[in-house]
Amino acid sequence: MITTFIRSPSYHFDHSHMMMMVATTAAPPPLRRSRPSLPLLAVALALLLAMAFAQPAPASAAPMLPVRHYDRDAAAAAAAAGSKLSPTAALRLSLKDISLRCDGCKALFLAFDAGFKANLTTDAIVKIAIDICVDFKIEDYNVCSLIVPLFAPEVLGVISRTVLGPEEACVTIGECTGDVPYPWLTWNVTLPNIPKPPTPIPPTPPSPSSPRRRVLHVSDLHIDLEYTPGLDTQCGEPLCCRPPNKVGVYPNIAGLWGDYQCDMPYRTVEAMFRSIAQSSPKIDYVFMTGDIPAHNVWNQSRDDQLTSLHTACNLMRTTLPGITVYPTVGNHESSPVNSFPPPYIKGEQSNQWLLDAFATEWATWLPASTMDTIRYGGYYQVEIEPGLRLASLNMNFCNNGNYWLFVNETDPAGQLQWLINVLQTAETANEKVYIIGHIAPGSCTKTYSFNYYKIVDRYESTIAGQFFGHSHHDEFEIFFDEATLSRSTGMVYIGGSVTTYTGINPNYRIYDVDGGSTKAVVDSYTYYLNLTQANLNGSSDPVWQFEYSARDAYNMTNLFGPDWYDFVLRMNTDNNLLNLYNYYNVKSAYQPSCDDNCKASTLCSLVQARPDSSLCKNVTPADMLSHRRSRERC
Repeated sequence: MITTFIRSPSYHFDHSHMMMMVATTAAPPPLRRSRPSLPLLAVALALLLAMAFAQPAPASAAPMLPVRHYDRDAAAAAAAAGSKLSPTAALRLSLKDISLRCDGCKALFLAFDAGFKANLTTDAIVKIAIDICVDFKIEDYNVCSLIVPLFAPEVLGVISRTVLGPEEACVTIGECTGDVPYPWLTWNVTLPNIPKPPTPIPPTPPSPSSPRRRVLHVSDLHIDLEYTPGLDTQCGEPLCCRPPNKVGVYPNIAGLWGDYQCDMPYRTVEAMFRSIAQSSPKIDYVFMTGDIPAHNVWNQSRDDQLTSLHTACNLMRTTLPGITVYPTVGNHESSPVNSFPPPYIKGEQSNQWLLDAFATEWATWLPASTMDTIRYGGYYQVEIEPGLRLASLNMNFCNNGNYWLFVNETDPAGQLQWLINVLQTAETANEKVYIIGHIAPGSCTKTYSFNYYKIVDRYESTIAGQFFGHSHHDEFEIFFDEATLSRSTGMVYIGGSVTTYTGINPNYRIYDVDGGSTKAVVDSYTYYLNLTQANLNGSSDPVWQFEYSARDAYNMTNLFGPDWYDFVLRMNTDNNLLNLYNYYNVKSAYQPSCDDNCKASTLCSLVQARPDSSLCKNVTPADMLSHRRSRERC
């Protein structure tokens, strides 16, 4: 039996644009209360402690902090202003809009200076922070008592090392906007003094007679190895459907194949790979763009993360035998989440334990020549076939949630300079390059994103495709030439997610790519699982349905950057096309009709492969240039 859910009257789809759309639509998920980002919460708590409890320290109580590279008079004035906040007001300010805001962020950083000099022990800070977390009902005791000790050593270690002042630090994590004129926030990569080759305008499409390759793109598996059908989906914690949650009461009962408020059961991910393996024609190779563990970030040990990594890699090895998987590093692979220190951090806070595990697990698919850079920084380059190379990037080095960037954001592990060398070598050899990563460049820290943008501009003739994940949504980002910001130089595919977390259907994608000289993406085919229907069908393997072809659904002749920009411009004047895109954005799950604010944020996001609102001027009214859609940290 096929169940068709009636769309809300607010849907105004033009059915001429929906020839490829399947009939089944997932029921809207139940609403949940908004939650602060747990990693940001950890920072807020650690920084608030001194303001709330520390007494001024005598001059001899603790060594002075390293000299900060900011204006001491301005800092003193800001500290005086910050000290007028009561602990309660500061905490409420820090959690406003589900994250630290600019003024609260700066006040808390300044307060930390005083607390750090008070020489509080880590144990004392942890105890106070847990009490605050519980007393303010930020989370329940179970979450608070685990998240704070997990993050405290890193947060305190990073802030004790950083030379950033409050303004710089808060700009780095995106809680303040604007330009900060400090060299470690305005660094530049060095391009070789070699002229850029002529670029065909428009790009030359692949020959219809050239061979084709089929490339599978899976991202954000987020396998929950403790997912238990029948448990409560509304447990009051950030992730439910797992012990020690109680048995659910209708309608809040975890289904056999998953739930829209939870991460994916192993059985569902296994069934997906079995279905892919049986598809025809066969897959040539796979892009796996990161994020394997579940979202229980308050309770993840290093052993837990290694188990998740091994489980997922072993699943792909057994279900896709003989097919090469090209993996990349997600932000959830570490413990704590987002923790990716640069290579010069040694000892207990190093993540060498994780980099070594990547090298071990990925050795099934990758040659020995990749292992040195994987063990050094989690990135690598490899030849896919003659004339085509792949560069896999560790985008945690541009992740706003990676606190180690407070210590030094300048091209961590030399990754971007390495990428330039890879691209230049490929250009000289007349090769093409695919780039894969987890966090798309438009969601990176500002300076990193601008440097990446500059690299794409220089090597647009060499880069044949870019494939990322992280947002859990089916979307893309467009690059423009730096000289005029009017001609598209490329685009990024953001491939969606296997997880349903939260309120979306699972998906995977298959690219039809040119096996000839261009290596360009010829078409993109997206497949999804109607989770509501799968759970209604019981124990039968779920059916992954064809959702859409990019060329057919969006009426595109080619899939080059200029073609995607033309698609964005058409959405600007065609609300039916815009609603269709937003429907596919959540993988055929429930999506209300897009109003003016939704339209501005959607279109603005698609043309921003770097955080620069001026790129939105051709698709967004002037009074809405700041309406860039926020991609949550997933």
